[in-house]
Amino acid sequence: MSIELVSRRGPIGRAWHAVALRDGAENLLGAARVGRGKADARAGRVQWLDVARGVARGDVLDADGELYQARLELPALRDGDRQVFLQVARARPELPARMAGGSYPQEVEAELARSEISLLPRSAAELTHDCSCLDWPGPCRHVAALLYVLVEAVDERPVLLLTLRGLDLEDLVAPAPLRTREPTGAAAPLDPTDETGASDEDGSSGDAGPSDKAGPSDKGRPPGEMDTPGAIGEAAEPAPRAPFDPARTDPRHLAEVLGEEVAAVIHSFYTGIDPAPSRPLE
Repeated sequence: MSIELVSRRGPIGRAWHAVALRDGAENLLGAARVGRGKADARAGRVQWLDVARGVARGDVLDADGELYQARLELPALRDGDRQVFLQVARARPELPARMAGGSYPQEVEAELARSEISLLPRSAAELTHDCSCLDWPGPCRHVAALLYVLVEAVDERPVLLLTLRGLDLEDLVAPAPLRTREPTGAAAPLDPTDETGASDEDGSSGDAGPSDKAGPSDKGRPPGEMDTPGAIGEAAEPAPRAPFDPARTDPRHLAEVLGEEVAAVIHSFYTGIDPAPSRPLE
């Protein structure tokens, strides 16, 4: 299957952007290649066309029946140039629809020219080519035929210029601004039927006083026992234990562990009573 050109005679390409692409590429081809490539393109020798980022390629049938793989390359925009182009494009909300409909406004190119940027080749040096034939260094008639098929395709679909420059039509649409989320921790309005926030009919507050309702810390306490200041939520400290009083210790029990003499001395030290022989435990 081959590609049939719409143009049967005269210049190929009608829209200004197609003409600009054709003129820029013809400066690269030279007069001899222009005539042969145009004749091959109109003869339907280009079998197919694929346009991708930075490259257009296709198979071209030669007069001897051999297929050759031709390529024409236009580099994608660099990151900085890409951002400038998107800024210009997104300032025109109608541009995506116009390009999808087959029109590329010249005023966009005029504004891009201030920054030395273009979707079209700015010089022949920006275009490179390659082919599987032996016509070196080229460009060959197969590359020239591919060029004219590309010119007519861009004439009808200028979005292919975006593709060559590494862009999509969706890139021209400015992203929607992010919506600010409402805070999720906002206090809910008071329910008039809520007992904790409702007011009495006489205008007094509905909060319970110490004598009305018991708080969580009052559960399990004897009536009348109140919290001490600063003790809310704290466990009550146990009462201190009484100190050890050796005077109340029976020396006979000490004697069982320490011996009678030592027990008597310890008992005498704490009580002031002279040691005396202790009686055995009954």
